[in-house]
Amino acid sequence: MDRLLASRQSLSEALQSRGVVPVLGPDVVLVDSEAPDGTRTSVPFYRLVAEELLQTYGVSLPASDGGNLGGGWLLHRAVAQVLADSATVSTERVRRSVSAIVRNVATRCPSSPLLDRLAALGVFDLFVCLTPDDVLVEALHRALGPDAVEIVAYAPNADSTQPADIAPARGGAARVFFPLGRSAAGTRLAIHDEDALEYLYKFQEDGARRAPNLLTELRSRDLLYLGCDLPDWLGRSLLRLTNESRLSSQDKKMEFFAADARDPSLNSFLSRFNPNASVFPWSPQEFIGELEALVSARGGVPQGARVAAPPTPQRAAGPAGGPTVFVSYASQDTAAARAIADTLVGLGFGDVWLDKHKLIAGDDWSDRIDDAIDHCDFFLPVLSLQADQRREGVFWEEWRKAVVRAMRVNDAFLLPVGIDGTAPDRSGYERIFNGFTSDFRRIHLLHAPQGRLSDEDQAQLRARVGRFLEAARG
Repeated sequence: MDRLLASRQSLSEALQSRGVVPVLGPDVVLVDSEAPDGTRTSVPFYRLVAEELLQTYGVSLPASDGGNLGGGWLLHRAVAQVLADSATVSTERVRRSVSAIVRNVATRCPSSPLLDRLAALGVFDLFVCLTPDDVLVEALHRALGPDAVEIVAYAPNADSTQPADIAPARGGAARVFFPLGRSAAGTRLAIHDEDALEYLYKFQEDGARRAPNLLTELRSRDLLYLGCDLPDWLGRSLLRLTNESRLSSQDKKMEFFAADARDPSLNSFLSRFNPNASVFPWSPQEFIGELEALVSARGGVPQGARVAAPPTPQRAAGPAGGPTVFVSYASQDTAAARAIADTLVGLGFGDVWLDKHKLIAGDDWSDRIDDAIDHCDFFLPVLSLQADQRREGVFWEEWRKAVVRAMRVNDAFLLPVGIDGTAPDRSGYERIFNGFTSDFRRIHLLHAPQGRLSDEDQAQLRARVGRFLEAARG
């Protein structure tokens, strides 16, 4: 937690000096769309684009994918499927279709409340947009005015006489750079993984000649990655391109990630070779709320910006006033989690949340898991080799939310418990000890093989209950 707090402070200082450049990926482009029943909902822009592209070419996803697009870069997945299923369709024809669909969807869904909030912060004068749409541009137009927004797009096949560089920063204005092309420029845009690789490779060759001012700014300022969900290869390529010195250099700039770097190998790479990289356990929506709070604390939110105040935890009293605890675990570890929960009740804890809405020793204090994590007194993640092997699971999201909550609690909140035969600090967890849960290894780790806590750990937990009750009384 100390490292996350230090990273948050570093981000706050960088925002104050206007030294941060947001790098925006497809997961942050959420737009208002009208549902068939007439209601308006927030949906991923590129889900709409991908679905329309598949429909245009009469292509369906394989049954192995469950017939849906899933996560990641949806446009790239849809294009790959179209090209695989339509052998007679040229890449350039698909590129024209993508460009037209992006513009059409933007016309139907022009509003993105999330990007409006980001544009209204007024602390960024340069944005990097990894998607080819103009949703961010329109948000900046609404916040700053059309004359205050400068746009530059790069494409390897563009006329080399066309500008690819940015002008110097000017007060009250913003510049937007599209390194992977822009649909408004026609068909000069990256539509799949190989395109993205080629664009970045060519820009590495052309940048020093065609965009020296831009490269200087990107390589000297801190980068904030929002909604990127960067594939391993793209993440490493982009990071190296925007850094003048090698990533392992101790004196390089800072890089801040939302909970986008979900690829375990990329997280592991960052933790080993990028000493100034910080992966925050926040979704893009939560991250923008944190940015608003940081700017507001500095007295710098411009008129019209909406600040999301952090929720105030409200503890529900357990039996005899004992502290409430949320036990979170992978489904394979149910038996051990249940044994730990039973022990916690015997040690004086009050309500124990287990199995979603099912509690031990008390009544349900919440109908929603999010509320339970926000209102409990302690959060106990059950660590195991089985959980570590899970690439996806509800418990990962619960752990991420708990790490966010821990940053607001000025006391012990997380109580990680390892249930394997080997002590958790020697269990070699690959996923658990990387990414947003990496600080678990720095917290005092309890050990409960198969759910049985040692006498020493039980004594520590009983003493913690006593200190909690004493503080509550006094």
